[in-house]
Amino acid sequence: MFREPPVKKTLYWCTHCNVPLLARSCACGRDGEELPLLQPYDLRPALRADAALIQDLVSARFGDVKIPTILLLNKTGGMDRNDLVIANGARFGWLVFDPVDRQYRFDIAPESLSWVVPMVTKGIVDLSTAADPATLAGRRLGGKKVEVTTDEPEGTVIVKYRQRYGTGVLREGTIRVKELSPFEAKTFENPDWQEAVHQNRLHLKNLERFAVRTIKQHMHDRPTVNVSYSGGKDSTAALALARRAGVTNAFFINTGLEFPETVDFVREQGVEVIDSGGDFWASVSKAGPPGKDNRWCCKSLKLHPLKRYLAATGPCVTVQGNRWYESWNRAGLEETSQNPNNPLQLNISPIRNWRAIEVFFYLWWRKVPFNSLYEEGFERLGCYLCPAMLEAEGELIKKTHPPLEARWQNFLASWAAQKGLPEEYATWGLWRWRELPPKMSEICREHGLAITEKGTLATGPARPVPVPEPVVGAPLIEQKEEPAGRQPDEQPDLISGYRKDFPLPAGLVYLDSAATSISPAPVLDAVMEYDRTYRANVGRGVHRLTQVATQRYWHAHKKVARFIGAEEQGEVVFTKNATEAIAMVAYGLGFCPKERVVTTVLEHHSNLLPWMRLAEKQQTDLAVVPIGGDLLLDMNALEEAITDTTRLVAVTQASNVLGTIVPVREIAKICHDHGALLLVDAAQSVPHMPVNVNDLNCDFLAFSGHKMLGPTGTGVLWMKESILEPLLLGGGAVSSVSSTGYTLAEGYARYEAGTPAIGAGIGLGAAVDYLEQVGMAKVRAHETALTTRLIDGLQRIEGVTVYAPENPADRIGVVSFNVAGFDPHTVAAYLDEHAEVLVRSGHHCCMPLMEHLGIPDGTVRASLHLYSNSTEVDTLLAAVGEVAGGV
Repeated sequence: MFREPPVKKTLYWCTHCNVPLLARSCACGRDGEELPLLQPYDLRPALRADAALIQDLVSARFGDVKIPTILLLNKTGGMDRNDLVIANGARFGWLVFDPVDRQYRFDIAPESLSWVVPMVTKGIVDLSTAADPATLAGRRLGGKKVEVTTDEPEGTVIVKYRQRYGTGVLREGTIRVKELSPFEAKTFENPDWQEAVHQNRLHLKNLERFAVRTIKQHMHDRPTVNVSYSGGKDSTAALALARRAGVTNAFFINTGLEFPETVDFVREQGVEVIDSGGDFWASVSKAGPPGKDNRWCCKSLKLHPLKRYLAATGPCVTVQGNRWYESWNRAGLEETSQNPNNPLQLNISPIRNWRAIEVFFYLWWRKVPFNSLYEEGFERLGCYLCPAMLEAEGELIKKTHPPLEARWQNFLASWAAQKGLPEEYATWGLWRWRELPPKMSEICREHGLAITEKGTLATGPARPVPVPEPVVGAPLIEQKEEPAGRQPDEQPDLISGYRKDFPLPAGLVYLDSAATSISPAPVLDAVMEYDRTYRANVGRGVHRLTQVATQRYWHAHKKVARFIGAEEQGEVVFTKNATEAIAMVAYGLGFCPKERVVTTVLEHHSNLLPWMRLAEKQQTDLAVVPIGGDLLLDMNALEEAITDTTRLVAVTQASNVLGTIVPVREIAKICHDHGALLLVDAAQSVPHMPVNVNDLNCDFLAFSGHKMLGPTGTGVLWMKESILEPLLLGGGAVSSVSSTGYTLAEGYARYEAGTPAIGAGIGLGAAVDYLEQVGMAKVRAHETALTTRLIDGLQRIEGVTVYAPENPADRIGVVSFNVAGFDPHTVAAYLDEHAEVLVRSGHHCCMPLMEHLGIPDGTVRASLHLYSNSTEVDTLLAAVGEVAGGV
């Protein structure tokens, strides 16, 4: 059951010194008077911009009223910003922001009238003259509506009747009087904040003593200690306290969405800046805006960078600035707590019981500078488009950082139009929730916006996307330059230039490309264009659509042929996948009994099972060649296995488990010396490295489209000569048919009976275009660098066994590993659930290889592609380190 922490629900105020107190007593020796606070009981000073705002609102409503220097803000519940303002030891009024009309108002409180009324020059309604005396006779006015005649504008007014004063709300010719009380004018001293801090110096010393003691008590609980710094007031206080305790290291995670002033301020404090590595703008265009109830952005921009940082740091104690009063989630925060998202980190919260007023007073007392944005009117600092911010702060950003807010508003308007959401989704800040809370649902209903049963905004038809306002002069957050001599982790022409084309799931690290790759936008567009604009069958039709479809489907074959260097010879046949392509060879060659097939233990089941079936039917003699201790193919054993009775050698060019690259050219020579044919399973090589059938000198090449950025349900079989019997016969595979026989069609058509996957085949051609645009040599270089980073990192983690060739030239971007004490599925599930890293686990359709390696449960497999980057690799390494550490 939730236990409410011992928060301070009362403010003490020294009436003699006219200053707020952090505890009961003042340095003058007097006890303060009690003032009850409102939930969540968090008090903060009204700094420069807030004080000016309140002064402007009061002056506009009541004339030349000079407000005190010391104003406190007690945040309370409401539609948006709703602060109780405290002055001279009593309630002064409420500062309220309306998210619909985007305006502030100040509702004055009756308790303040004793010092306000003597200065008021307008905003007073005297019922003695404004109301009908007959309607007032004998009435109790508190809580009643009174008809009045007045020139005062609608809103909160001061009400006078005889010798009593109170407040009321003027609307449509009536005043609802809240309360009337006898009036007694009062005057107060006007001390400044430094005087308030001085009068609380003893309390501040005690707060500092206990906080420093807490840090020292726990700072050696782990091998290292540091401070998690955000650039806000709370972490600034925590940093100052930690440095007094002897902690020197501090880090700041730069999400890329920070205010420029925050990043500058962090660097001024000598804090290490950790860049997130996440691309928020690419993710938000796919996932939509994050919400208070859907903070997906924190995972990629904060939690993943933290994992990577801690993986290098190791187990540590981290001083943080979390406080009870910030949210109910933190209300039960203990002195120390294990980070639920990272077991390497033990957090110390030395100011957990401080309110914001204690934080600011402490910083003033110790003359510690804090982020200048607080003086601009911001209550909390973080990402400038964080959904947890108030709409009042979003409106403020329009004034303080117009280019930043304009870019975000442009996106929100575009998103709302695409999804058929009302314009208010953006303009009222309704994007801040996936499911609207009751208070916002009520606002929507009041203004005629439809709400679903789930509490979400009802959608309508998509609207034309509005032309965005130009975003000029947006301040860029400069990144630190690389030290001289250091090589960058990425190749910018690949990562920054191409990754944006891939609809990668927001917040997820996708490392399962060996199973299925992600298709880029041009591939998706090509498939959609076929379905939307010229969907028709291919073949002998004469109408315009079938002519277009036939030409583009044929052209896709030509693209694939060019991609693998087969323009001048052989035939490219489209299949469902590499499995079907290999099966076409197995059942189309027409093996004679006792002819030998040679394959290897590296093979995927798709390149083993067809040969096993033929051997079972006593049509062939099957030999399976092993690998050596270096995880490379045993070439001596292969040469011995290839005899003059060998009809076919079937080998993978690259293992889908170990990443091992097989020397196909050498094997081709051995095969042809013995009159054998060579089939190469290139499912894992064609997507990741330059492949040319002339260089390989093979007879058959099989690969899948879905592993090379293409659609699922696509594959390729290239034949040097069309010597195979078709696996299927039917429409499109013949040029003529009579009652007594048939003639097969020429070219690829004889092997593609029936209606093929036309749109997917055209999409495969688009994938080839994309890979050629990038350049396969660049893809290979990029993936080689990432694979080396991954393997080196895994090998440094105690308890992790890596299964990969040592030489980078002998492997592709497929890395298998195991963690001692954990089966592969457990590791993969942990990576998914705790780090949102998606990897494959199990046998990977290579059970004979697992048997050979002595790992019956299989491995964890991480596989890369051109859209992978070093940030994702480091995130995986950090999470694996957690598992190996005994999570």
